[in-house]
Amino acid sequence: MASYTIRIELREATANTLIEVLYTMLENGFSRSVVCEKGRTFALPANEYVYAGTENIRSLTDRVATLVNAISKDPLVLVTQSSERCWSGLRGVDLT
Repeated sequence: MASYTIRIELREATANTLIEVLYTMLENGFSRSVVCEKGRTFALPANEYVYAGTENIRSLTDRVATLVNAISKDPLVLVTQSSERCWSGLRGVDLT
C-alpha cells in the first residue's frame, strides 16, 4: 500500500469552502494527522492531508482534484508519494 501527502489550495478560499473541503476529504478516506513510531499523533499544517491506499499517484491526484473542484473551481492540488515522513514542530493531538 502506498502512502501519499496531499496539499490543496483554493484560489478564492473562504472559511466555508475550507470547511467543506475538510469534511469532503475526511469523508473520502483522507486524514489530517500523522502518527509517529511511538504511536503519538500529530496534526498536519493547514490544507495538508495524508492518504494510504492502492491507487496510483495519477488516479489519486485526479480524484482529489475532482472532489475539490466540486467545491471551488480550479483548485491547486499537489500529491507526493511518501516512503518516509519526518517532521518538526507539529502540534501533538490526543484523539481519545
